[in-house]
Amino acid sequence: MSSTSIQSDTEIRLAIDNEALSDLVEISLRLEGLRIDSGAQAIPSLVIADTDGYSRITGEENHNSPVGRMLLLASDEVEIPVGFEYLVVPKHGGDFDLNPDLLVRKVREMLTGVRPSPEHNPVTGLPSAAAFESELRERINTGERFGVLFADLNMFKNYNKAYSYARGDRMMVAIGELLKRVIEAHPHPQNFLAHLGSDDFTIITSEKLAPVMAAEIVDEFDEMVAEFYDVSDLARGYIVLTDRSGQESRQPLVTIALAVILSSKRPISHAAEVLEIAEDLLKYLKSRDIVESCCIVDPAR
Repeated sequence: MSSTSIQSDTEIRLAIDNEALSDLVEISLRLEGLRIDSGAQAIPSLVIADTDGYSRITGEENHNSPVGRMLLLASDEVEIPVGFEYLVVPKHGGDFDLNPDLLVRKVREMLTGVRPSPEHNPVTGLPSAAAFESELRERINTGERFGVLFADLNMFKNYNKAYSYARGDRMMVAIGELLKRVIEAHPHPQNFLAHLGSDDFTIITSEKLAPVMAAEIVDEFDEMVAEFYDVSDLARGYIVLTDRSGQESRQPLVTIALAVILSSKRPISHAAEVLEIAEDLLKYLKSRDIVESCCIVDPAR
Protein backbone atom coordinates (compact mmCIF):
# COMPACT_ATOMS: atom_id res chain seq x y z
CA MET A 1 0.00 0.00 0.00
CA SER A 2 1.28 3.46 -0.91
CA SER A 3 2.24 5.68 2.01
CA THR A 4 -0.12 8.32 0.62
CA SER A 5 -3.19 6.07 0.39
CA ILE A 6 -6.02 5.99 2.94
CA GLN A 7 -6.69 2.63 4.56
CA SER A 8 -10.00 0.97 3.75
CA ASP A 9 -11.05 0.83 7.43
CA THR A 10 -10.47 4.54 7.96
CA GLU A 11 -13.53 6.24 9.44
CA ILE A 12 -14.28 9.87 10.22
CA ARG A 13 -16.60 10.91 13.04
CA LEU A 14 -18.48 14.20 12.90
CA ALA A 15 -18.97 16.20 16.11
CA ILE A 16 -20.64 19.17 14.44
CA ASP A 17 -23.59 20.55 16.38
CA ASN A 18 -24.69 22.97 13.65
CA GLU A 19 -26.87 20.89 11.32
CA ALA A 20 -26.30 23.07 8.24
CA LEU A 21 -22.52 22.86 8.57
CA SER A 22 -22.67 19.14 9.39
CA ASP A 23 -24.66 18.43 6.23
CA LEU A 24 -22.17 20.38 4.09
CA VAL A 25 -19.22 18.51 5.57
CA GLU A 26 -20.83 15.08 5.26
CA ILE A 27 -21.84 15.62 1.64
CA SER A 28 -18.35 16.89 0.74
CA LEU A 29 -16.66 13.86 2.32
CA ARG A 30 -19.06 11.25 0.95
CA LEU A 31 -18.72 12.64 -2.59
CA GLU A 32 -14.99 11.91 -2.28
CA GLY A 33 -15.60 8.38 -1.03
CA LEU A 34 -14.50 9.09 2.55
CA ARG A 35 -16.29 7.02 5.19
CA ILE A 36 -18.34 8.65 7.94
CA ASP A 37 -18.41 6.78 11.29
CA SER A 38 -21.95 6.15 12.54
CA GLY A 39 -20.84 6.50 16.17
CA ALA A 40 -19.24 3.19 17.12
CA GLN A 41 -17.29 2.97 20.37
CA ALA A 42 -13.92 2.45 18.68
CA ILE A 43 -11.64 5.45 18.34
CA PRO A 44 -12.25 6.99 14.89
CA SER A 45 -9.37 7.83 12.58
CA LEU A 46 -10.34 11.50 12.66
CA VAL A 47 -12.92 13.65 14.43
CA ILE A 48 -14.21 16.77 12.68
CA ALA A 49 -15.86 19.19 15.11
CA ASP A 50 -17.22 22.69 15.19
CA THR A 51 -16.57 24.82 18.29
CA ASP A 52 -19.81 23.72 19.99
CA GLY A 53 -19.12 20.07 19.23
CA TYR A 54 -15.56 20.45 20.50
CA SER A 55 -16.83 21.88 23.80
CA ARG A 56 -19.33 19.04 24.13
CA ILE A 57 -17.02 16.08 23.52
CA THR A 58 -14.16 17.51 25.56
CA GLY A 59 -16.42 18.62 28.42
CA GLU A 60 -15.90 17.44 31.95
CA GLU A 61 -18.51 14.69 31.67
CA ASN A 62 -16.75 13.23 28.62
CA HIS A 63 -13.14 13.79 29.59
CA ASN A 64 -12.41 10.05 29.46
CA SER A 65 -13.83 9.62 25.95
CA PRO A 66 -10.98 9.09 23.45
CA VAL A 67 -11.28 11.29 20.36
CA GLY A 68 -7.94 10.71 18.59
CA ARG A 69 -7.01 13.25 15.96
CA MET A 70 -9.29 16.24 15.54
CA LEU A 71 -9.92 18.83 12.85
CA LEU A 72 -11.65 21.89 14.26
CA LEU A 73 -13.93 23.98 12.05
CA ALA A 74 -14.11 27.59 13.20
CA SER A 75 -15.82 30.66 11.80
CA ASP A 76 -13.30 32.87 13.57
CA GLU A 77 -9.62 32.06 14.17
CA VAL A 78 -9.83 33.60 17.66
CA GLU A 79 -11.91 30.61 18.78
CA ILE A 80 -9.24 28.02 17.89
CA PRO A 81 -7.53 26.29 20.86
CA VAL A 82 -3.74 26.28 20.71
CA GLY A 83 -2.20 23.21 19.11
CA PHE A 84 -5.23 22.07 17.11
CA GLU A 85 -5.46 21.44 13.41
CA TYR A 86 -8.16 23.73 12.08
CA LEU A 87 -10.00 25.01 9.03
CA VAL A 88 -11.63 28.44 9.00
CA VAL A 89 -15.19 28.31 7.62
CA PRO A 90 -16.53 31.87 7.24
CA LYS A 91 -20.13 32.36 8.30
CA HIS A 92 -22.53 34.88 6.76
CA GLY A 93 -25.79 34.98 8.68
CA GLY A 94 -26.97 31.37 8.79
CA ASP A 95 -24.85 30.26 5.82
CA PHE A 96 -21.38 28.72 5.98
CA ASP A 97 -18.90 29.34 3.17
CA LEU A 98 -17.30 25.90 3.22
CA ASN A 99 -14.68 25.19 0.55
CA PRO A 100 -15.23 21.44 -0.07
CA ASP A 101 -11.96 21.00 -1.98
CA LEU A 102 -9.98 22.57 0.86
CA LEU A 103 -11.83 20.45 3.45
CA VAL A 104 -11.15 17.18 1.62
CA ARG A 105 -7.50 18.13 1.03
CA LYS A 106 -7.04 18.91 4.73
CA VAL A 107 -8.73 15.65 5.78
CA ARG A 108 -6.57 13.59 3.42
CA GLU A 109 -3.42 15.30 4.72
CA MET A 110 -4.35 14.43 8.31
CA LEU A 111 -5.27 10.83 7.48
CA THR A 112 -2.17 10.10 5.38
CA GLY A 113 0.33 12.32 7.21
CA VAL A 114 1.43 13.71 3.83
CA ARG A 115 1.65 17.50 3.78
CA PRO A 116 1.91 19.71 0.67
CA SER A 117 5.44 20.26 -0.52
CA PRO A 118 6.76 23.78 0.01
CA GLU A 119 7.55 23.57 -3.70
CA HIS A 120 3.81 23.85 -4.40
CA ASN A 121 1.22 26.47 -3.52
CA PRO A 122 -1.28 25.01 -0.99
CA VAL A 123 -4.31 26.66 -2.62
CA THR A 124 -3.79 25.88 -6.33
CA GLY A 125 -1.25 23.06 -6.12
CA LEU A 126 0.90 24.86 -8.70
CA PRO A 127 4.68 25.16 -8.34
CA SER A 128 5.57 27.88 -5.83
CA ALA A 129 7.94 30.85 -5.85
CA ALA A 130 10.90 28.65 -4.91
CA ALA A 131 10.25 26.33 -7.86
CA PHE A 132 9.87 29.31 -10.20
CA GLU A 133 13.16 30.87 -9.11
CA SER A 134 14.95 27.56 -9.56
CA GLU A 135 13.47 27.11 -13.04
CA LEU A 136 14.29 30.66 -14.08
CA ARG A 137 17.84 30.39 -12.72
CA GLU A 138 18.40 27.35 -14.91
CA ARG A 139 17.18 29.25 -18.00
CA ILE A 140 19.52 32.12 -17.22
CA ASN A 141 22.49 29.81 -16.63
CA THR A 142 22.01 27.98 -19.93
CA GLY A 143 21.84 31.25 -21.82
CA GLU A 144 18.61 30.41 -23.63
CA ARG A 145 16.17 33.11 -24.65
CA PHE A 146 12.85 33.12 -22.82
CA GLY A 147 9.77 35.17 -22.09
CA VAL A 148 8.18 35.62 -18.67
CA LEU A 149 4.61 36.68 -17.90
CA PHE A 150 3.79 38.05 -14.46
CA ALA A 151 0.09 38.25 -13.54
CA ASP A 152 -1.26 40.35 -10.70
CA LEU A 153 -4.88 40.92 -9.70
CA ASN A 154 -6.30 44.37 -9.07
CA MET A 155 -8.88 44.77 -6.28
CA PHE A 156 -8.55 41.18 -5.08
CA LYS A 157 -8.31 42.20 -1.41
CA ASN A 158 -11.63 43.99 -1.73
CA TYR A 159 -13.16 40.86 -3.25
CA ASN A 160 -12.07 38.86 -0.20
CA LYS A 161 -13.62 41.44 2.11
CA ALA A 162 -16.92 41.40 0.24
CA TYR A 163 -17.23 37.69 -0.59
CA SER A 164 -14.94 35.85 1.89
CA TYR A 165 -11.48 34.31 1.70
CA ALA A 166 -12.96 30.91 0.83
CA ARG A 167 -14.49 32.29 -2.37
CA GLY A 168 -11.25 34.15 -3.01
CA ASP A 169 -9.40 30.82 -2.88
CA ARG A 170 -11.81 29.39 -5.43
CA MET A 171 -11.09 32.31 -7.71
CA MET A 172 -7.37 31.56 -7.36
CA VAL A 173 -7.96 27.96 -8.40
CA ALA A 174 -10.00 29.10 -11.41
CA ILE A 175 -7.27 31.52 -12.48
CA GLY A 176 -4.72 28.74 -12.25
CA GLU A 177 -6.96 26.61 -14.50
CA LEU A 178 -7.29 29.49 -16.98
CA LEU A 179 -3.52 29.87 -17.21
CA LYS A 180 -3.14 26.10 -17.67
CA ARG A 181 -5.61 26.16 -20.57
CA VAL A 182 -3.73 28.97 -22.27
CA ILE A 183 -0.44 27.10 -21.90
CA GLU A 184 -1.94 23.85 -23.18
CA ALA A 185 -3.22 25.72 -26.24
CA HIS A 186 0.40 26.65 -27.02
CA PRO A 187 2.54 23.60 -26.22
CA HIS A 188 6.24 24.41 -25.98
CA PRO A 189 9.14 22.77 -24.09
CA GLN A 190 9.88 26.06 -22.32
CA ASN A 191 6.40 26.37 -20.77
CA PHE A 192 6.31 26.55 -16.96
CA LEU A 193 3.50 27.86 -14.71
CA ALA A 194 3.85 28.89 -11.06
CA HIS A 195 1.75 30.49 -8.33
CA LEU A 196 4.08 32.83 -6.47
CA GLY A 197 1.66 33.43 -3.61
CA SER A 198 -1.44 35.47 -2.84
CA ASP A 199 -2.76 36.68 -6.22
CA ASP A 200 0.55 36.55 -8.13
CA PHE A 201 1.10 34.04 -10.95
CA THR A 202 3.85 33.66 -13.53
CA ILE A 203 4.51 31.79 -16.77
CA ILE A 204 7.88 31.08 -18.35
CA THR A 205 7.68 30.38 -22.07
CA SER A 206 9.33 31.28 -25.36
CA GLU A 207 9.83 34.91 -26.38
CA LYS A 208 7.49 34.41 -29.32
CA LEU A 209 4.65 32.94 -27.27
CA ALA A 210 4.82 35.24 -24.23
CA PRO A 211 2.94 38.24 -25.76
CA VAL A 212 0.45 35.88 -27.44
CA MET A 213 -0.39 34.15 -24.17
CA ALA A 214 -0.70 37.46 -22.34
CA ALA A 215 -3.22 38.77 -24.87
CA GLU A 216 -5.30 35.60 -24.63
CA ILE A 217 -5.34 35.71 -20.82
CA VAL A 218 -6.56 39.31 -20.89
CA ASP A 219 -9.28 38.40 -23.43
CA GLU A 220 -10.58 35.47 -21.35
CA PHE A 221 -10.11 36.75 -17.80
CA ASP A 222 -13.05 39.13 -17.42
CA GLU A 223 -15.56 36.56 -18.68
CA MET A 224 -14.15 33.92 -16.34
CA VAL A 225 -14.04 36.12 -13.24
CA ALA A 226 -17.64 37.29 -13.77
CA GLU A 227 -18.77 33.86 -12.57
CA PHE A 228 -17.51 34.73 -9.09
CA TYR A 229 -19.80 37.74 -8.60
CA ASP A 230 -23.43 38.11 -7.66
CA VAL A 231 -25.63 39.26 -10.54
CA SER A 232 -26.42 42.54 -8.77
CA ASP A 233 -22.73 43.46 -8.46
CA LEU A 234 -22.09 42.60 -12.10
CA ALA A 235 -25.02 44.74 -13.20
CA ARG A 236 -23.68 47.72 -11.23
CA GLY A 237 -20.11 47.11 -12.32
CA TYR A 238 -18.77 47.50 -8.78
CA ILE A 239 -19.09 46.16 -5.22
CA VAL A 240 -20.05 48.17 -2.14
CA LEU A 241 -17.87 47.92 0.95
CA THR A 242 -18.69 49.32 4.38
CA ASP A 243 -15.82 50.35 6.65
CA ARG A 244 -15.76 50.24 10.46
CA SER A 245 -17.29 53.71 10.73
CA GLY A 246 -20.23 52.66 8.57
CA GLN A 247 -19.10 54.58 5.49
CA GLU A 248 -19.84 52.91 2.16
CA SER A 249 -17.49 52.97 -0.82
CA ARG A 250 -17.72 51.72 -4.39
CA GLN A 251 -14.91 49.37 -5.41
CA PRO A 252 -14.18 48.14 -8.95
CA LEU A 253 -14.44 44.49 -9.91
CA VAL A 254 -11.32 42.33 -10.03
CA THR A 255 -9.17 42.68 -13.16
CA ILE A 256 -5.83 41.18 -14.16
CA ALA A 257 -2.64 43.04 -15.07
CA LEU A 258 0.11 41.26 -16.99
CA ALA A 259 3.74 42.25 -17.44
CA VAL A 260 5.71 40.52 -20.21
CA ILE A 261 9.51 40.43 -20.08
CA LEU A 262 11.64 39.19 -23.00
CA SER A 263 15.19 38.14 -22.18
CA SER A 264 16.63 39.30 -25.51
CA LYS A 265 15.67 42.91 -24.79
CA ARG A 266 17.95 43.31 -21.77
CA PRO A 267 20.74 41.34 -20.05
CA ILE A 268 19.41 39.31 -17.12
CA SER A 269 21.83 37.65 -14.73
CA HIS A 270 19.59 36.82 -11.75
CA ALA A 271 15.97 35.82 -11.11
CA ALA A 272 15.56 38.77 -8.74
CA GLU A 273 16.14 41.15 -11.65
CA VAL A 274 13.15 39.74 -13.51
CA LEU A 275 10.97 40.16 -10.43
CA GLU A 276 12.07 43.78 -10.02
CA ILE A 277 11.36 44.56 -13.68
CA ALA A 278 7.91 42.99 -13.42
CA GLU A 279 7.13 44.92 -10.24
CA ASP A 280 8.05 48.22 -11.94
CA LEU A 281 5.90 47.42 -14.99
CA LEU A 282 2.89 46.44 -12.89
CA LYS A 283 3.27 49.59 -10.77
CA TYR A 284 3.24 51.61 -13.97
CA LEU A 285 0.00 49.98 -15.08
CA LYS A 286 -1.62 50.68 -11.72
CA SER A 287 -0.47 54.32 -11.80
CA ARG A 288 -2.51 54.81 -14.96
CA ASP A 289 -5.72 53.86 -13.13
CA ILE A 290 -6.73 51.38 -15.81
CA VAL A 291 -10.07 49.81 -14.82
CA GLU A 292 -9.97 46.85 -17.20
CA SER A 293 -7.68 43.86 -17.63
CA CYS A 294 -4.54 44.76 -19.55
CA CYS A 295 -0.96 43.78 -20.32
CA ILE A 296 2.30 45.56 -21.03
CA VAL A 297 5.41 44.27 -22.80
CA ASP A 298 8.69 45.48 -21.31
CA PRO A 299 10.09 48.15 -23.66
CA ALA A 300 13.55 47.67 -22.08
CA ARG A 301 15.94 50.51 -21.49
